[in-house]
Amino acid sequence: MTDDVRFDWRDRESTLRFLEHILEKTPGAHTELTLEGSESSLTRFANSRIHQNVNESDCRLSIRSIRDGRIGNARTNRFDKESLGQALEWAGSVARVGRILAEPSDLLGPQTYSSVRNHVRSTANLSARERAKMASDLIKECASQGAGAAGAVSNSEGVLAIANSRGLRAYHALTDANFTATVSADSSTGWCDCYSVDASTLNAEMMGRRALERALGGRNPQQIEPGRYTIILEEAAVKDLLDFLSWLGFGAQAFHEGRSFMCEKIGERITGNNITIADDALDPRGAGTPFDYEGMPKERVVLIEKGVARSVVYDRTYAARAGKSSTGHALPREFTYGPLPLNLTMDPGESTAAQMLRSVKRGLLITRFWYVRVVDPAKTLVTGQTRDGTFLIEDGTVVCGVRDMRFNENILEAFSRAEMISQEAQRIGSSIVPAMKLVDFRFTEPIGE
Repeated sequence: MTDDVRFDWRDRESTLRFLEHILEKTPGAHTELTLEGSESSLTRFANSRIHQNVNESDCRLSIRSIRDGRIGNARTNRFDKESLGQALEWAGSVARVGRILAEPSDLLGPQTYSSVRNHVRSTANLSARERAKMASDLIKECASQGAGAAGAVSNSEGVLAIANSRGLRAYHALTDANFTATVSADSSTGWCDCYSVDASTLNAEMMGRRALERALGGRNPQQIEPGRYTIILEEAAVKDLLDFLSWLGFGAQAFHEGRSFMCEKIGERITGNNITIADDALDPRGAGTPFDYEGMPKERVVLIEKGVARSVVYDRTYAARAGKSSTGHALPREFTYGPLPLNLTMDPGESTAAQMLRSVKRGLLITRFWYVRVVDPAKTLVTGQTRDGTFLIEDGTVVCGVRDMRFNENILEAFSRAEMISQEAQRIGSSIVPAMKLVDFRFTEPIGE
C-alpha cells in the first residue's frame, strides 16, 4: 500500500472507491473484499431505573485471496496503509501455502440486485433522549401499578459492501431499532420484544403496556398437571421453534452431511398442509440484504410449502458440491455452520387472535419459550420451558397465570398439529411469523416450587 485512503462507510461511492483502491494493490490475484460497517446505540434499564447508555462503532474488512485453486483469508479493522498491506500479504501467503481448497475456484462477476428499502435515516439518528423517553414512559406506568421494569432500547445502522477482482460491486445500508422489556409484578412477569427498521413504528408504548398487563394478570400463578395441552403460541414462541428448524436442517451443510431432517424428505409431507415456511431477505419489514457474503443475489426460497419439504439453502461451495445453484445464503468465512436461512417467514393463516382464543376449551397461552435445547436433531426433538407469561385458558377465556412448564416436543410433529394460524404476522428478531394454535403439545413438569 502506498497511500492512506480515507472513506466513509455510510457513503456508497466513498466505500466502493476505497475497496477499488485496495484491489489495485493485488494484480494477478483473485481477490474479494468484504467490508462491514456498523454503529449501534443502547439504553438499558433495570430495577425501574435507566442505568446504562452506550454507543459502539466499528468497521471491519475481510480479504479473500485465491491462488492456484487455494484460498487465504485475513481480517482487519485498521485502515492505515501498513495494516492493510499486512492483511493483504497474510491472505496471499495463506493462499500460496495451498492447504485450503477454494470451492469453487473462481469469484462471481458483476451482478444485478433487487432493491430493498430498509434504511431509515431517523432510525440511525435516534438520540439517547428519545431512547430514554421510551424506557421512562414504561417505567412510570409500571410504577403506577406497583410493578417494576427492566429492558433495553437500541438503534443501529449497518453496511455490507463487497468488491472483487472480477468486477463485482455490491453495497447495501440498513437500519434497525429494538425495544424489549420485562415487567415484574409480585411472582409474575410479562415481556415484550419489538423490532422495526423505522424507529417511529416500534409501538413501544403499546407493547410495554401489554407486558405490564400480562405481569399483572399472571400474579399468584397456579400449578397445573403435566400432560398434553391445546396451546396458543404467540409470535415469539413460534419464532423460537422456527429458529431451531433453521439450525437443524434448512442449511445445505447439514443436508450434505446427512444430518438434516430434510434428508430423503424433499417432495414429501413433513408438517400440516397449512404450514409454508420460506426465507425472504427481500421483505422490507426485515433487516435483510439483497446479496450474501459472496455477492450472490438473494431470492425468496420456499423451504416447506403447504407441509411439503421443498428445498434447503445453498452458498456457492455447497452448490458446487451438489451440482446446484447458490440461493444467496453464504455467511462470513469464519462461520463454520455453512449456509443458513436467517430471514425466515411463515405464511399467515385466516384466524384472528380472538377466534383462536374462543376456540380453546381448556389450554394454555404461551408468550415465549426459554432455554430450548436439542434432544434429537434428526427428529427435531427439543426441550425447553415457558417464560414471561403462561396462562390457563378455559372456555375461550384467559382465567389465570400458571407456573412455567417444561416441554418436550418434536417441532415438525407439533406443526403438523397446527389447527389455526393468525391472519397477522409480526417481526421478531430476523423472522416474520404469525401466532398459532397447536393441539396435544406435551408438557412434562412444572418449573420451580
